[in-house]
Amino acid sequence: MRRSTRLLPLIGLALGLGVLPAQAAPDPLEPVNRRIHALNRLLQAHVLGPVAEAYVEYTPQGVREGVANAFANLGEPITAISAVAAGDLPRAGNAALRFGINSTLGLAGVADAAASLGFPRRPMATADALCSWGVPSGPYLVLPLIGPSTLRDAGAMVATSAALSQVVGSEIFLGWRSGDLFTAYAAFHAELQRIDEQALDSYAVHRSAFLQRRAAACPADRVAGLEDDEEDAPPREVAAAAP
Repeated sequence: MRRSTRLLPLIGLALGLGVLPAQAAPDPLEPVNRRIHALNRLLQAHVLGPVAEAYVEYTPQGVREGVANAFANLGEPITAISAVAAGDLPRAGNAALRFGINSTLGLAGVADAAASLGFPRRPMATADALCSWGVPSGPYLVLPLIGPSTLRDAGAMVATSAALSQVVGSEIFLGWRSGDLFTAYAAFHAELQRIDEQALDSYAVHRSAFLQRRAAACPADRVAGLEDDEEDAPPREVAAAAP
């Protein structure tokens, strides 16, 4: 789940994590959420999808990996701060070392030199720190372009974005964040498109997969033995799973 904190949360649909029972977040905004989900699918079909396909077709794989690594490296300070807030000092140290190593030996992060030295990527977002404090997820949300989220996770994302915009400037932050999300989305576009085409209810599949992904990462969102969510979950080989 190397890019789970960077990518559209929809990526959880395409990852190979085991399905875990997830506490069903309330969805009182389902009518609005479904409209935003439909808008996102429209944008993916007519804007993001074609651009992603062109990027994958005309950009060598090595270049794409280098760009993705560079964007991911810029997210290591966020992991370090989030891990400190969560009390996970080993992860914070790992992120700090990765940032230092990859920013130098890794040529500004283009190469993941830290991984070869025994420091694998272990991303963490501020939403994960809130989860470690036991903050409940709140209602399920679908965000424009970003996709599935919850009130807790969306609030953490907005707060982090505002803080980073103040620190590095809004233009730099938006450039990094947009590029980071796009390169990650491009890598999974084909699989996400296949899932959407095969799903009888795309909205339900995305919601179930997202909640399962968050349950895998956030014990506060997990309910052992809850079977209702598993009944609505997509097949293990399709879903599993998470900005």
